[in-house]
Order: sequence, then structure tokens, then C-alpha cells
Amino acid sequence: VDNRGERPVFISSTNLFVYIKGSITRCTALTKGKPFLLLYQAFSDSLRTYAQILNGKLPKPTNTSSSMPGISIAGLGSSKSASSGSGANNEYNNSSSNTETFKIIKAEEVTVCHVISTCEYCTYTVEALEELIKDTIEPTFQSRIDMMADQDAFHDLTAKSIRVLVSGLTNRAQEALKQLSNINWGQWDSVGEESDYVRTLHLELEPFVTTVRSLLPTSYFRTFCDKFATSFTATYYETVVRLKRISEPGTQQLLLDVYNIK
Repeated sequence: VDNRGERPVFISSTNLFVYIKGSITRCTALTKGKPFLLLYQAFSDSLRTYAQILNGKLPKPTNTSSSMPGISIAGLGSSKSASSGSGANNEYNNSSSNTETFKIIKAEEVTVCHVISTCEYCTYTVEALEELIKDTIEPTFQSRIDMMADQDAFHDLTAKSIRVLVSGLTNRAQEALKQLSNINWGQWDSVGEESDYVRTLHLELEPFVTTVRSLLPTSYFRTFCDKFATSFTATYYETVVRLKRISEPGTQQLLLDVYNIK
């Protein structure tokens, strides 16, 4: 990982653009015509291949639906705040992607954040690269230079990576929600401090969120938080609705727990 910039990115991304710029220098020293156009097309193919390589660094989906009653992945779809790409018309945001769930082992969230930072770096660098090529190539070929699809590939992978983070964090909440489901709320007879499942939830979520906050740009972290809040709220609600019976003190305890979770 290259830590020289504002956010850590994979060294392979910086090496890729160093190679591309070197190739441009060598090519334009000889010609700025059709061979340069062919080189540009090779750059475009390489960038999309690199986006696929980054996609391979994400954890594989565990299934296509929730494995536990009460666990929801609502709200994990892509949005313009996370991606300005082509959305559902690409391999990273296809029709099944919003129902996939992901398990993120401890510290793997760091890799997912590095994918997001690298995609952001690639998106901005591709934009500058397109301007450089347009300014350099012979005017006859300028209209054929368009790297929007290459930028979209990285935008869309960013959106998918945020879904992976949200799904992974929701998955980590499962143990706490199992504890909630196993409590006999019908026999609950007093209101005290927060329930044990709330403390379990905090222990699972707090380190993950702290890590993500330290590695993601503010805008992406806000998107991550908004999507997780939507997902977890639905998950928590579904879990409570499935409780068979809740006493009056149990209701008050759940209200206290909700306050502490917020």
C-alpha cells in the first residue's frame, strides 16, 4: 500500500499510471497519430482489467439472501453519493448484487477501504489522463477519446465496496441480534441498564466503524453510515417484530436499549 497521498492506495495503481505516462512520452516522441490512438485504446482496456483486479480483492458473497430471520440487507443499493457510474448496467451493480451478503473477517475491512481509496485515485487520474491525451493527440482523433466508461468502472466498484462494508458490518451484528431473539421478553420484570446484547453489539461494531472512518474520505464514510443505519434499523425492527411476547417492563427495557444503540 502506498501511503504517500492523502489516503492509502494500492501501489499497483500508482505503478500503472507511471507506466501509462511513460508510454505516452515514448509514443508521442515518435507519433501523435493513429499509433497513439491505438495506444489509448490499450490503456482503456488495461484500466478496465485493473478494475476487475480490484474487484477480486473484495470478499466473495456468502449467499444471495439473509441466512438468519431478522437479518436484512435493506438499503445496500448503489446511489449517486457513492457512484456516478452506470449503475445497474454493469458487472458490479447487477440485479443480484443488492441481495448478496458478505462476511468480512477481522481486519479485512481495511482491504475494502483501500479498494475504495484506490478507485477514487484511479477515477481522478483517469480524468486527468483523458485531458492529457486529448491535448496531445492529433486533432483528427480527438473526438474518439472518451474515458467515461473507464471512470464508471471505478465509480461502480466504489459503490459495490460500500455495499460490501455495510453488509459485512450487518453480518457482525448477527450475534447480538441472536442474543436479543433468545431473551424471554414475556418474563422480563424490571428495567435496568442496557441489555447484554447491546454491549455485544457495541463491541462488534465500534472497532469496525472506527477503522472505516480513519480510512475513508468523509463523503464515502457518510454514505457508508447512512446505508448501514438504513440496513440495521430494518434488521433491528424485523427482529423485534418476531418476538412472540413482550411484557410491559420488557417494552421499557427495549426502549432503553434503542436509546443506547442510537
